[in-house]
Amino acid sequence: MIILGKIINTLLLLSGADVPYAGAQTSIHQPTLREIGMLGGEEKFLYGSQFLLLDKNSLLDSDKSDLEDKSNFYIFMAIMNGSEDSIHKQGARDLLTLLFPSYTILFLEDKILLQNNIDDTETSITEKNFDEFQKIIQEMFFSDSDEKQKSYDPADAYAAKIAEKIKKGKSKASKGKNLNDDEEITIYGQYASILAVGERKDINELMNYTIYQIKSEFKRFKAKQSFDIYLKAKMAGAQDLEEVEDWMNDIHP
Repeated sequence: MIILGKIINTLLLLSGADVPYAGAQTSIHQPTLREIGMLGGEEKFLYGSQFLLLDKNSLLDSDKSDLEDKSNFYIFMAIMNGSEDSIHKQGARDLLTLLFPSYTILFLEDKILLQNNIDDTETSITEKNFDEFQKIIQEMFFSDSDEKQKSYDPADAYAAKIAEKIKKGKSKASKGKNLNDDEEITIYGQYASILAVGERKDINELMNYTIYQIKSEFKRFKAKQSFDIYLKAKMAGAQDLEEVEDWMNDIHP
């Protein structure tokens, strides 16, 4: 089943509150930058989230004929239950612990079992509700992606590189290495650092933002900066300026 259209309202995403996951009768936690840092950093988060959004149509172009009767969930579980380990499998496992903090997570043959540590109840991510799960993750983390894309590719440049490496299956990720052994991925950390100076905020406050919140505020900050520069130039008598949008316009897809 393919779920079309947006399923999480913008206000809920901006609030940072947990997102209802109707198919599993539970909710998904929106992790903060601080929590992602404790997970192991942005690189591990991006590998994990990209793998959770696995799409067979873009993963193995040369083997599509062998995968036509297999679902994304089937392929995902086959890889997760396989003996070979990798950074994207580790990232997916660890990210699930952030998304479901009240649960113990077990990978079984045909489902991801979620055992509630508070009241001993259980629920599962299965073939039937995996598409909904992927859609929620896509909107929580990569909601500024082109909605016309058929695959769950994030818009961020580094994340796109990771996605491409996973598709090819010959990346350093498969060997448990970084994209660049000397380069740490700090996309959202950089956003927080810029906003801390540009908006005169305590960076500790920004570390409690979710991915959606930090991306939204950074996008708004850039829009206001461009608008202010345009307005000052126009008031100073500059001619033939390229129009810029009002920074208070809607910036969310």
